[in-house]
Parts: sequence; structure tokens; C-alpha cells
Amino acid sequence: MSDDPYWNSGQGEPSGRFSGGDPLVTDTFEGWWHASMDVVQRSWRTVGLILLIGVVLPRWILGAYNNTVRTPDIEVTDTDWGTIVRAMSPSAAVAVIGAILTLAVLYVSGSAALAAVRTAAAEAAGGFLALGEAFSFGFKRGGRFFLWLLLAWLTIAAGLVLCVLPGLWAIFALSLMAPAAVFEARRSPYARSIQLTHSAFWAALGRICIVVLVAFAANLVIGLVGVLLAGIWHGLFAPWLAAAFTILTEAVMALLLLVPMIWILAASLCTYAWLRGRAESVSATSLSAEAAGVAVDPADPGEPGHPMPNE
Repeated sequence: MSDDPYWNSGQGEPSGRFSGGDPLVTDTFEGWWHASMDVVQRSWRTVGLILLIGVVLPRWILGAYNNTVRTPDIEVTDTDWGTIVRAMSPSAAVAVIGAILTLAVLYVSGSAALAAVRTAAAEAAGGFLALGEAFSFGFKRGGRFFLWLLLAWLTIAAGLVLCVLPGLWAIFALSLMAPAAVFEARRSPYARSIQLTHSAFWAALGRICIVVLVAFAANLVIGLVGVLLAGIWHGLFAPWLAAAFTILTEAVMALLLLVPMIWILAASLCTYAWLRGRAESVSATSLSAEAAGVAVDPADPGEPGHPMPNE
């Protein structure tokens, strides 16, 4: 038996094996929960800023485009469905621009997620990343990750259309793609996420179900509030003023979504660390060094969270 506190050769989750000594790698559900909350408490400023710039702002721009350009005002008294459908159908140019914007938002958001995971891991290891370094890391790996994200979205969409359950499985199995892309650059994050989530299926399913439910509930509640307010604005004000208020409302709703978004990212990071810790000798320090691409001397780890200048 190894003396390494992060090693786990058992099939279950031996409570107390890690003794709570690592900020990311845990063994029990309670440890995982506290670790994810600790990541939020430790890194909410830096991670929140990255997600604000790289996820919230692009999504708001896309939403503003869809509301002002792709969705014209429809008279509620119009009962001719053919007229409504034709009015709602954007022109070819508008549709192409919207598709390009959607793909750009997916790329930027994916890169920001990589940057945020990298930053959270660095700070958990006692290091740091400047905002520019974090985004440089994210965009450097974002191109390849973008292609895997497209495949993941197609997989989920196909699964939901076919029979719903395959789509739900895909959401679960592909939920760890971002941390897998950050820490294991030479492996497919798509395949690696499936492998990790199925290495402890039921325990991983319980954790990820909580993450997905939090994400779904947050998006549902905030989305409904946004739709309700948009309806109120259109009922009270002129179309141009209602559109302006709707865009501002979407900005506020996007900011509110930032709160659960930070915890969701933290929980995904801790789930990844827990699953790797079941079979490998890993810690916050080794994971951060792995992401940075530097070798860490166990006797003198130094500042593993900060990348080398030539990274």
C-alpha cells in the first residue's frame, strides 16, 4: 500500500483516505461538496471575471443580436400563422451572420472555460495566473477544444432528438470535457470525459446530476424572469424602447447566471480531480503543474500554479 495520501486502489471511496489534505482531490461526497465551495470562496473573483468577459458578455451580445435583428416585432392580433412564420424567418444574410456569431460565442466561451479551470487549479495549488496568462492558455487550446465541443453538442442534440435518454447520458458522460482538456492536452477530452465518468458511474452520476440540476434550475428561473420582464416592457413601452429595456434585462439576467456558473465550474473541477484521484497519484499541485506543462520536484514544488515564461 502506498503512503501517498492521494492514492486510492480500492473500488469504493474509503472515507478519510485523503484526510481532507488536498483542496481539490477528495474521496467522499461531503469532501467533494466542501472542496467545490472552497474553490468558489478562493477563486470567485478571478474565475468570475474570466467567465464575465469570456462567457457572459459574448452570450449577451448574441442575445441582443437575436432580439433586435433576427426577431422582428409581431403583432399579437395577427392570427395568420403563415404570416407569422414568414416574419419570424430571417433572411439568408441574417441567418448566416447569426450562425457565425453562435459559433464564435461557442469558441470564446469554451476558451474562457479552459482559462477559468486553469486559474482555479493554479490558485488551489497556491499559485496564481494573471488575466492575460489565463486567456492566453484558454485560446491556445481553445481551437482544438472548440471542435470537440461541436461534436459534444451534436451528440447531445442527436441523443435528445432520438429518445431523450441517450441525450441525458451524453450530458452526463461529456460533462468533464473542460477539465480533461486543461490537464490532459494530449488526450481526447471527449473520450476522456466518458472514461472518467464511467469509472465510478453511480457516484459520478450523483455528483453530476446535482451540477446539471443547479444549471438547469438557474437557467430556467432566470430565463422565465427575463421573458416575463420582456413581455412587460413590450406591453408598456414603444417597440424601440421595449427592445432597449429587453437588452438591459438580458444583461442583468446574464450577470445573475454568473453566480451558479462559478460553482458549476468548481464542482466539475473537483469531480474530475476526485475521479482521477481514485486511480492515480494526483493532487492540486500536480494537476496545476500538469496544466502548465512543467515538471515539479516533489521536494521543492515552488510555485506550481504559475506557468513558466516559455509556456
